[in-house]
Amino acid sequence: MKKFAATLIALLLFSASTIAQKANNYEDLWKTVQKFEEGNLPKSALNEVDKIYASAKKENNAPQLLKTLLFKSKYALILEEDAQLNIINSFNTEISKTELPTKNILESVLANLYWQYYQQNRWKFYDRTTAESKVDTADYRTWDLQTIFAEIHLHFQNSLQNEVLAQKTDLNNFNAILELQKDSKIFRPTLYDFLSHNALDFYKTSETSIANPVYKFEISDEKYLANFKDF
Repeated sequence: MKKFAATLIALLLFSASTIAQKANNYEDLWKTVQKFEEGNLPKSALNEVDKIYASAKKENNAPQLLKTLLFKSKYALILEEDAQLNIINSFNTEISKTELPTKNILESVLANLYWQYYQQNRWKFYDRTTAESKVDTADYRTWDLQTIFAEIHLHFQNSLQNEVLAQKTDLNNFNAILELQKDSKIFRPTLYDFLSHNALDFYKTSETSIANPVYKFEISDEKYLANFKDF
């Protein structure tokens, strides 16, 4: 559970110090959240976060919306049983009713949550046989190796949809929730750059090929698809 919490916060390089950052009319609300958190009152803090969420949703304030989702998830880990499952289901629900480009970021977060869960529980997946379909479409904890990799791939690909819009979205728009390394925006100035590099961390690992058979056959020459006379 602690590893999952750390993963959740690290996904977008979220900085807890931004809670006191001045951001229009959200400043006082976040100060109240901080006060409850310092007083070890997560339920009261969550109630305030819900207020910020409602306001951010109404105003279509993407950075604040994303920030509230991360905080809601953090408090869920403290207050709820089966918190990990509920968090991932809540991100799936949010994705279904959120517009681009916020949706792209949520897809990336969800892909990372699945990926990190696999990394922390890979031994469970190694012991499972491949099923023809998902045993439970909502409960990723029951999936086999190929299924969870396919789901991770799906959400990373979804995060890169509408490339033109993502390329036009300046990453500075999300400064409220990102703590970037020095000069990182030189190499990743747009939202698309950020999301594509995030996905690359998954695709460049050798683990993504574990579910593929060692004898996997790929057609490397178009002549093999030609008419038998031409062949």
